[in-house]
Amino acid sequence: MLRATLKGMASRKARLVLTSLAVVLGTMFVAAAMILTATMEKSVSGVIADAFTGVDAVVTAAEDPAAAQGNTPSATLIPADVLETVRGVDGVESADGDVSGQVNAIGDDGKLVGTFAPTIGFNWNEQSTGFNEIREGRGPEADDEVIVSTLFVTESGLDIGDTVTAYSYTADRADYEIVGVFGLSGDRDSLAGETQMGFTTTTAQHLLAQGENAYMTIYVEGDASTDAIADAIGSDYRVQTGEEASEEAAQGFAAVADIMGYIFLGFGLVAVFVSVFLIINTFTIIVAQRQRELALLRAIGAGRNQVVGSVLAEAAVIGVIASILGLGLGVLLGWGLSQLVSSSVMGGLAVRLEVPPTALWALAVGIGVTVLSAIVPAVKASGVPPVAAMREAVNPPKPLRGITIAGLAVTAVGGVLVALGLTDNLGDLGLSGFLSGVGIAFVGITLLTPILSRPLVAFLGAVMSWSFSGRLGKLNAGRNPRRTAITASALMIAVALVTGIATLVSSFKQTTEELTDSNLESDLIVMGQQGANIPTFAPETLAEIKALPDVAAVGDLYGEFFGAQVDGESTPLFASEDLPTSLDIFSGTVAEGSVDDLADDGLVVNESAAEDRGVALGDTVPVTFADGTTVQLTVAAILDDALLTDGWWVAPAQIEHFTVPKPMQAYIQVADGADVDAVQEEVDTILADEPEVDVTNNAQFVEQQTAQLDTLLASVQILLALAIIIAIIGVVNTLVLSVLERTRELGLLRAIGMTRGQARRMITVESVIICLFGAVLGIAVGIGLGWTVQQALEEEGLTSFALPWSYIVGYLVAAVVVGLLAAIAPAARAAKLNVLNAIAYE
Repeated sequence: MLRATLKGMASRKARLVLTSLAVVLGTMFVAAAMILTATMEKSVSGVIADAFTGVDAVVTAAEDPAAAQGNTPSATLIPADVLETVRGVDGVESADGDVSGQVNAIGDDGKLVGTFAPTIGFNWNEQSTGFNEIREGRGPEADDEVIVSTLFVTESGLDIGDTVTAYSYTADRADYEIVGVFGLSGDRDSLAGETQMGFTTTTAQHLLAQGENAYMTIYVEGDASTDAIADAIGSDYRVQTGEEASEEAAQGFAAVADIMGYIFLGFGLVAVFVSVFLIINTFTIIVAQRQRELALLRAIGAGRNQVVGSVLAEAAVIGVIASILGLGLGVLLGWGLSQLVSSSVMGGLAVRLEVPPTALWALAVGIGVTVLSAIVPAVKASGVPPVAAMREAVNPPKPLRGITIAGLAVTAVGGVLVALGLTDNLGDLGLSGFLSGVGIAFVGITLLTPILSRPLVAFLGAVMSWSFSGRLGKLNAGRNPRRTAITASALMIAVALVTGIATLVSSFKQTTEELTDSNLESDLIVMGQQGANIPTFAPETLAEIKALPDVAAVGDLYGEFFGAQVDGESTPLFASEDLPTSLDIFSGTVAEGSVDDLADDGLVVNESAAEDRGVALGDTVPVTFADGTTVQLTVAAILDDALLTDGWWVAPAQIEHFTVPKPMQAYIQVADGADVDAVQEEVDTILADEPEVDVTNNAQFVEQQTAQLDTLLASVQILLALAIIIAIIGVVNTLVLSVLERTRELGLLRAIGMTRGQARRMITVESVIICLFGAVLGIAVGIGLGWTVQQALEEEGLTSFALPWSYIVGYLVAAVVVGLLAAIAPAARAAKLNVLNAIAYE
């Protein structure tokens, strides 16, 4: 039986290759995802370890920084006298203090350097030169000098001898002369895409430590134990070995690689799932074609278990060969992806290839999926009666009642879970129950595809039944609903996922547009792109905008996101210089109290937030700011819930305690009859010296806010192209095997007058109908998926549902193209059949 199985596989090489290719692609992506994650983690760990070479101990503040963006509260700083104490501990050979954080620098184009990856400022000292290598010039010696990274030179357009303007959220702009350029060890430009600037210690403290003579970290070299250092400086500080600090730092940087790995693993599992349909369909057709062969084996003494073993052995051989090949290609893909992530995200990080033991799971997945997919066809094969060898094989389609009932039941269970999740009836399991319901419903719909194929195939085929070959193609597509459904299901899954994501993107865009049109009573908006920086501008600039003659009103927004607490709980805070005007522009309304002439100790909050905290009008609430200041504020007004005004608002007098005491956004109402474009030009002129922000009209604002979603959608579609490729292979495989199965039938059609062109058109019509069926079903499922997720997120602000019509039309056109391409090889084979040999087949 084994020899017969192997010889049978060797005689069907084309079918073997087509079946194996799906397993190869799925296994490849699963392996690549694991290798990408492991390789980037090893590479980052190696670089961090290099950075801590020679560092024996690291001292930091006991508290984690409550602030970010380069502004660290004094509670997280280490006074200079602690550094002196560390230097006096027995066994300490040397110790240096580090001051580092985010700064803003203006390039030669007047814009910020490193908007989406931050610019890091630090004090240049002996410890710095252990990790950084001077490429040109020297380090800073005067307080108005700076040394910059090679990536900074590339992105800023500035070089040695030029003057660069830099500032932080707590220090005003100042000019610094570039006196040197450095790179990281290993001939790299950056660690994770950041640009860097090295200042004198005094300047770094001015920029990043509010001018205090203090440090954020102390690096120690020598034989002193961490316990000895800790005993000398007290419990307010944390002391780690260099190795411990290296591992902790590597974890943060490796998070990027983990995220990328999870993304590719998800797409790899989708590819494997799609492959299941192709493998099941292939083995089902193989068993149908080999019915007489298997029956003959039964007639000469083969048992049912031997027949099952024969089919499973074929699946196992395919699974092993394809999975090993997929693992090998996965190593290459993982290496290539690691290089891509390194160059695009990690600043040219030197990649150290790592193939983890978990990559072997890709082998288990590939082999397991292939063998499991063949079990049902194998059991069916064992049921072929020996008498079938004595007659022509007839395989009438089985009734669809059982699979339809199962599909309805599974879909109903999924629908119930989705409904319970949407109505908050699952308690703490609401989200997991909702997502489980979506997945279960997806499986149920897949089980229903055979019964759905009959009406849909008939409808789609009616459009192409204007010729004799078209009518035959339609009949062929509908003659075996199970086979058509399984073939189309692979394409359906890919189309459903991209349609669902496209629907969510369209819904978000429409929600943003409607929110802007209905709730935002402004004509122009001053703000910047949200990236590594939180864009701000000077309060004086806000005053200049308000003074323009054609400006009727300006709403402004200040924000505190780094460490503020309301009644002991971390809470973002907002403020406005003119809260009544800002609320009018944001369509906010006061439910209780008043916001007019808000006292310095006044506090304003929306109804839901007040209810959650048990706060009422007139209550006094302790508010702690990121700078450590705690004040008692009294609730002066409660607002109606509204998306743009929900939150906690403090009086303008409290803005000085914000981490960033500058406005982040301004919303401008133009006077009646004034030219909006002209006012926009005037505001743009005022913002000439504000590199972090620009002015847009409402339409430009919506486009700006949703631009990244288009990039996300394009990326998803590119990655899901793998599943679509597997789906195309499935269509090709099904049609090729179907042509082989219908060899005698095709011969008879040719004998009674069908031309080669008609044979090609018949197969092409069949292919296009199958692809259109998968696309139409996928679009319908994707729209349903998008709608359910939109409903689940409605309370989070995704209030509108919109269909991505351009994408829907594009997917339908793509389905036709896929059908035409998939039909090329099978149609050519059908047209080239020798009529006499085909009639004599079997």
